[in-house]
Amino acid sequence: MTRSLTALCIALSFLLLAGCKGDPATPDYWESNLQQTRRAEDRIRLVEAMRSSGKMDERFLPMLHEKLGSERKPEVRAALARALGDLRHASSVEPLMKALDPAAGDSSAQLANKAIVATLGSIGDRRAIPALLPLLRAKDNYSRIEAIQVLGAMKAKEAVEPLIALATDETVEPFLNKKAIEALGNIGDARAAPALVRMLTKERKGKSFYVESSFALYQLGAPAADVLLPALEGQDADLLKWAQSNGVNPASYAMKAATVLGDLREKRAVSALLKQLAYTNSDPQIQALVRMQAADALARMRAQEAVKPLAGLVSETDATVRDAYVRALVRLGGRDALPALEKAAGTGDWYARESAVKGIAMLGDARELPLLQKLAAAEPARTAADCKQMEDDGCDDPAALGKQRADSLAAQAKLLEAAQACAGNAACWVQRMEKADPRLLERAALEVGRSGAAEHAGALAARVGERDTEARLALILGVSWLLEGSPDATKKVRDASLERLRKQLQDEQGYTQFVSVNEDLRRLVTTLDRP
Repeated sequence: MTRSLTALCIALSFLLLAGCKGDPATPDYWESNLQQTRRAEDRIRLVEAMRSSGKMDERFLPMLHEKLGSERKPEVRAALARALGDLRHASSVEPLMKALDPAAGDSSAQLANKAIVATLGSIGDRRAIPALLPLLRAKDNYSRIEAIQVLGAMKAKEAVEPLIALATDETVEPFLNKKAIEALGNIGDARAAPALVRMLTKERKGKSFYVESSFALYQLGAPAADVLLPALEGQDADLLKWAQSNGVNPASYAMKAATVLGDLREKRAVSALLKQLAYTNSDPQIQALVRMQAADALARMRAQEAVKPLAGLVSETDATVRDAYVRALVRLGGRDALPALEKAAGTGDWYARESAVKGIAMLGDARELPLLQKLAAAEPARTAADCKQMEDDGCDDPAALGKQRADSLAAQAKLLEAAQACAGNAACWVQRMEKADPRLLERAALEVGRSGAAEHAGALAARVGERDTEARLALILGVSWLLEGSPDATKKVRDASLERLRKQLQDEQGYTQFVSVNEDLRRLVTTLDRP
């Protein structure tokens, strides 16, 4: 016997009194040994040894099918299902479906169902769908979750209605709701859109469904926009009635529908979003949030009509709110907002002033260098005045703090100098990206993205692993803008970067710093993955 076969026999000798006889490359060898093995745990070990032997091929299928049908112990059926999953052959679908037990009551039988469903999913044959549907009502969550995921991966439209019911069921665990929402997104059927819109604002047991619902709506595409547009404008009577009965503030839809429509680049929403820039509410926080989300959505769409009203909003003294408007203007591009930003740079606290100066640096060129120098020179006095009015970080030494802030403003000059050198030349900005710090990389990515030069989409996609989240978001936006209406560029980026971007998403799961920006990355991957 060969050395590997000897090792296998030694392993099996602990299980089989009969010893190692025959050729382990044949199904007869394993069938004979399985028949002689009485204890379930020994049969499981034998099946696992067969899987790891490297000998399994399609010749083993009839034997495995017969054993799956005759095996009484659910633990062994699970092991046999896993073995069939290694082979992934269409002929296994019928035996696997027959082995399912939708009424399974004990945990062993339920785990066997889970293993069988997983194998059916790996085979991916749609003949399994009718057998999987009853498991959406199974008693155990093991089987239900596996069935939900497999039906979603199969894009089983037959499962849409029961999945909608499960996604909105308030008697099940929120985790099941989330999984059903994800499956509906994967299936991509328009029937799910109204339920997904409702789940944007639904909360149960302290759990929000916004992340799953917004992504699922993005996956649906145009059918989602058809439902989101009336929700955005407050014209969906059924939704408003549901929101009232569920204690949902109607303004939530003005915010969350705006975000998804911005992700979808839905131009039909522009006029409604422009109106929302002037949205008023008795609660200043709600008013600000609605306006900020509208600004973000308009910027993602690159709606130039928004520049003028946004420029009128940067006088806002709250630093967080002003920053949202400045970011939107920076993404939209152009010089029209510079006068408003210059005025804003002299008002508000340090953080509000700094935001306006960053906007100038991201939109201007060498013409703004004297302004930047002037603002940097004035900053020590402004810092000193701030410190007299309030206790701020570093105010124990106002002079040192003022110098530090002035230096921070002066450092923005490199962005203006780069803009002067590149003067709208996308290739020049791509070259600048090679040794750029995060802020210069952010500006370069936005400049290239706005240029329409789709041949540079690959250069931006190659840098999406950037650790700085603001620069990464600019790169993602830039790529997505360049891919719009360019099938050739999309194919090139898909071929060169899709697998790498998928791996990046997988590797970065659980990293808190990337949670938000990687939602945009997921959408880019989805766009690239579309046929």
